[in-house]
Parts: sequence; structure tokens; C-alpha cells
Amino acid sequence: MKLLDWMKLAQLYLVIFGLQGFLLLIDRAARRILPWQCYRYTWQLKSKTVSDAVKIQSYINSGSSDYEKFFPAEKRKIVNAADRILKREFQIASLGWMDFSDNLNWHIDPKTKYQWSTRFYSEIDIASSFNSGTDIKMTWELSRFHQAVILARAYWLTGDTRYRKDLIDHWLDWIDNNPCPYGINWTSSMEVSIRVVNLILALLIIADKDKNISSIPGTVLNNILEHGKYIIRNLEIGSKNGKLVAGNHLVSNYSALACIGLVLSDVQSTQDWISIGMRGLNMEIERQVLPDGLHYESSLNYHKFVLETLLVTGILSKNYGLELSSKYSKSVSKMCDAVIGLTRPDGQLPMIGDSDNGRLAVLSGYYLNRSDNNHDMLALGAFLLNREDLKCLSKDNLGELFWLIDSANLSSFVQATEKFSIPEYQHYKYGGLCVLQNRERKDFILFRTDWPEGECPTGHRHNDLLSLEIWLNGDPITVDPGTLTYTADFHVRNELRSNKSHATVTLNNDEQNLIQFDSPFELVSKTNSGEVLINNSKDLITVESTAFWNAIMSHERSVSYSIKSGALMIKDTITGADTACWNWPLFPGSENFKAIVSTDLELSETSENLKYASAYGLSIKSKIIRISSNTKKRASVKFIFNPRKDNAEILDKDSLMVS
Repeated sequence: MKLLDWMKLAQLYLVIFGLQGFLLLIDRAARRILPWQCYRYTWQLKSKTVSDAVKIQSYINSGSSDYEKFFPAEKRKIVNAADRILKREFQIASLGWMDFSDNLNWHIDPKTKYQWSTRFYSEIDIASSFNSGTDIKMTWELSRFHQAVILARAYWLTGDTRYRKDLIDHWLDWIDNNPCPYGINWTSSMEVSIRVVNLILALLIIADKDKNISSIPGTVLNNILEHGKYIIRNLEIGSKNGKLVAGNHLVSNYSALACIGLVLSDVQSTQDWISIGMRGLNMEIERQVLPDGLHYESSLNYHKFVLETLLVTGILSKNYGLELSSKYSKSVSKMCDAVIGLTRPDGQLPMIGDSDNGRLAVLSGYYLNRSDNNHDMLALGAFLLNREDLKCLSKDNLGELFWLIDSANLSSFVQATEKFSIPEYQHYKYGGLCVLQNRERKDFILFRTDWPEGECPTGHRHNDLLSLEIWLNGDPITVDPGTLTYTADFHVRNELRSNKSHATVTLNNDEQNLIQFDSPFELVSKTNSGEVLINNSKDLITVESTAFWNAIMSHERSVSYSIKSGALMIKDTITGADTACWNWPLFPGSENFKAIVSTDLELSETSENLKYASAYGLSIKSKIIRISSNTKKRASVKFIFNPRKDNAEILDKDSLMVS
């Protein structure tokens, strides 16, 4: 790191930690200077310890009958999942249920059987496995410990001590095989953070069942503190091109510190972690949440992850009497609004940018990509913000909220009647997205109008400028293909973040931004966006934007949508390019590309297979239509979609109104 970067870090550490910042910064520098064998010794120093039988204050204050009243069909599902865990079966992301009964190996890729090192964490070269078919995320999934919450809930619902015992035995086995900070499961502070939050939630559920007489082994509680010490020493702050890098990882770090401090508040010194965590979260909210509520990493998946993290942390803070800042509440509220406004007719968020299905904690279902899971999360927002409209929207999806609050508070949801109003168009100016929609008819058009304001130094953006996701009359037409992998296969990784895999235009067979083959989280900026123009006239809404590829070459796109008829017209004007290719990735099952094309160009159409990532690591075959032409320096093409009528003669191609 450059001297200037160290000075910036020093300033940041001082703001967050106060005088402790000096010590933490020295600690961080030591890891770069001292021999590893020397530095390892410092991890053996125990600054915080917990004795056996520490009481953990819970807040659920409900009984299993309350749960069965609200969720009559869920108890059996939870118990069935817990029974499989007892047999050492676990769900590993998109790989599904996998059998670990012969060997519960915490360091193996369950798909490829690649065995990760158990060396000191900073000596493990993660990048050495990149592009080898091995995906480190699949190894990390088991150690995120989502399964702990399943076991805790099964114990709470049934009183069967097998689930409680297995949770503790399971965790002790993990501790024996993953001493801090050795092995692959200590190489990412985000993974450490997610893991400890899940353990905390599981212990809170157990504590409620045991009515504050739980005897949790001190070994487990001390391990929680080890997680906290590790996170403080390894906050995921770095530098890139002279800028401090902070993203969703750092949010999870601060959240974990706050949660540890809140739950183990009677342990000496953990009070500091509450202030460090909440102060850090407030700083990152200022940095990462844009004025329109979108997260700045150009990914709706990470927007949702950050929101979930802020909601869970906020509710725990509220449960323990900690008042949130007005900035915290306002930003979370805007983020909830963005989730609602950007939700597709099938209940899912479009997979804009990187999409790895990451969750902080799964308190309803078990790795289920359900169509209503957005509403589960919004229920958390409804409670935290006391918003009647969110209560009304999420009143049938309280499965996650139940485990975070006193169930008596759920009664207000049942009475909520205030509806959430969604306008026909919403322009997220700072996040670079525009939505045209008719919820009654289930029309949904998402337009990537420009890049988010202020370039984010993290690497989750795709080459998707001026791309479209289109749903008309409830039928999906074009779609963002998502993210199949990060590091297992660079060819696939780069293919799915290429502009050639998005519903936009490729000029001169080039990329909008430079993709470096061996840098899976790097895009070198080339393309700029112009001013976004919006015209709302009678029933016709038109949105225009321009992508400037260089000083000569540009792509201007105009999207016009008729609220009354549901007809849609896309007009593209190409300047300064010799060739252009229109990419139309189709939603699986939507194999017929039905559009009226109006142009003077000679077009050639081809169809190719598309790897559509329905979830991270899970591919479904689909098609991508490519329409190409020599553009002769300047050209214009119109695509007209009318979901109700297929006859071109009934459309006025200029006005888009039904005649």
C-alpha cells in the first residue's frame, strides 16, 4: 500500500475505533512486516474469555403453539430439514442436499473434492485454485452454519434435545477442525461474519426455549469472541487506484461485531464492539447507499444482502434497547422501497450485476429461492420502521420475522390495510436503473440507463449498459442471465458478465468495458453514459439514454411503453460503428422472439445457446437471439412488442398507440 493509503486507513480507523485505531493499524501493518511464525503467536493471546453457563437474554417470548397458529404448515418442514442434518446431510447452495455422513470435512469442495489447506489463514493462496473448476464458495457454504438455525428452530418447536445436542456437537467439531485462524474458513472476514451471526441467532433461539437457564459450553462462547477479534483485525477495507475499497463485505463485518456485542453484553469489553459495529455501519450507509436507496455495487443481489444485514442488525439493536440513527432508518426504508419497485412479476429481483444468492441468515425455509422471499425480508423492514404499507404487503410472509421479535408484535401485521403504491415509472437516478410497469397487467420493463453515480471500486458490475429485462402480460421475454460462477471457470465468468450476454447492443464486436481474463472482479472502464431523458405524455412513457463507447462510437436507446395497451417500442440509433449486434437473451421457456422490426438495414439473425443461471452454480439452457448488421457509420432500428396483438398493421410504429 502507498503511504497515502495508509494515512487514509489511519484516519478511518481513528474515526471508527478511537485511540484503539492506532493499535489496530499497527497490528495490521505487523502482518505485512513481521515473519509469519512471529505474528502467529499474537493470535494465542486471549483478551476476552467467557465462562460456562453464561445467560443469554432472548426476546422471542412465544411458544410453539404461537408458531403453529401463524405458520401451520412450516413446523413439519423445519423438523424434516433438521432430521436430515442429524444424518449429516446439508444443503450446499445450488448443489442441493449432500451426504457428509462418511466424512464431515470442513475444508473440501463437495463438488470437485478439492482439499483446501489448513495452514495459517494468510498463507493460503486462494487464487491458486481460480479457473480450475473448484469454487471456494461451495466450501464456505457449509461453514456459514445456516444449518445451526435449522437445528435451533427444530429444538424450539419440538423440545427434542437431540437437535440442541447436535447443534453444540456440530459446532464443537467445527472448532476442533478449524482453530482460529487456521484453514480456508478463516480466509474471508465476510465468511467469519456470516458464520458468527448464524451461531448467535441459533443460541438466542435455544436460550428462549431454555428460559435463560441454558448451559452453553464456554468453548463455544469463546469461539464467538474469537470471531469478533478476527473481524476487528481483518476488516475488509482496502485500496484500489488510490480509493478506499469498501462493499458488502465490510457491512457484514460491522454487523457481526455489533451482534456479538449486543448478545454477549455482559462479557467485559464487548460493549466496545457494539459502538464500533454501529458506528461503522452508519459510515458505510453514508458511503454505500445511494440517495435513491440502491446499493452502489451495481448488483441487486448485493443490494438485497446489505439490506438484510442492516435489517437483522437493526432489529437486534431494537430488541436490546439501542436506538438507531435517523440516517440508518431512512436509508433502510429507501432500500426497502427499491426492492418493491424492482421486483418482477414472478416475485424475484432481476439478476442485475453479480448474483450469488448469498444470504446473511435463513430463518424461513432452507436455501429456498422462493418467489415470495422478498416479502419475508420486507416484513423485517415493516417491523423495524413501523411502516403500515410494508406490514400490509408482507402480512402473509412473517416466517423470518417471528424468530427475531416477540410474537405479540405480529398482531399489528394482521390489522394492516395501507397499500403500497407503485407508479408506472420509477427512475433510480443515482443507481442507474429505470422501471416501466403495470402491476395489474404484470408488465415490467427494467432499463439500465446509466452507471451508478460515483464509480464503485468493487467488482460486481457487468457490461450491461442500456440493457433491458422485459415482461409483458406476465410473460418473460428478455432476461439478465445472472452469474453462474465467480472463480471456477473464467470463460463462463467472463461470458456472463459480457455485454454480449445482455439485452443491449455490441458495437464492432467489442466490449463496453475491458474484461481482463484472469481478473474475475475487474472491469476497466471505457464506456460512459449520457443524460437520461424521460417523457411522460398521456399514456405513453419514453425513456432515452446514450452509451458513449469512445469519442466516435455511441449507442442511443429510446424505450417507449404504452400503459394502456402494453405495447413496447425500443429504438436504437448507432453512430460511428462499422457493425452492430443486437443481443436478446431469452428467459428459459420463452424461445420465440416475437418482435416487429423496422429498419432499412439488412439484418441477419442467429440463435445460440445461453447459460442462464437460475441460481449461483445452477445453469438452465436457454437461447440468445443475435441480430447483426453492417451499420454504415449511422443506423436506426426499431423493435416493437405487443403482447396482445401480433399483427403489425394494427400498430402505429411511431406513436406505439393501438389504432
